[in-house]
Amino acid sequence: MINITQVKAKGMKEQNIKVMVVDDEEDSLELVRNTVRSLGFNVIAVSSGKEALSILKKSSDIKVVLADLVMSGMNGIELVKEARKEGINLNFIIMTAYGEMESYIEAMNLGVVDYISKPINSEQLISLVSKATGYEGK
Repeated sequence: MINITQVKAKGMKEQNIKVMVVDDEEDSLELVRNTVRSLGFNVIAVSSGKEALSILKKSSDIKVVLADLVMSGMNGIELVKEARKEGINLNFIIMTAYGEMESYIEAMNLGVVDYISKPINSEQLISLVSKATGYEGK
């Protein structure tokens, strides 16, 4: 069981831990950004896969990427594929309002650490980000 108070305290001590949120839906981007920020992590929020990939190529201190599956331009799965081609092997979590088994399997085969359904449940999101950043139960 994750102790949210401990995760929040640890995250606040580790202000250099960055989490990227990628979603082309402004409301969803805002919700996820605020939830992750409430844990004390630095959040980079972007609205496209292309912008996310550009930042990931230049930044080595991002620990986790939460990416929407369905976005115009580069979708979440394409972002993971392109990042892997570039040697970017960090933790990805895919967010989606579409529970397609095919995309789930493809995401898992690419090494995505988890897959979360929209609408986003804040407690589940906190749990997933905590695990992906390594602060679960610490």
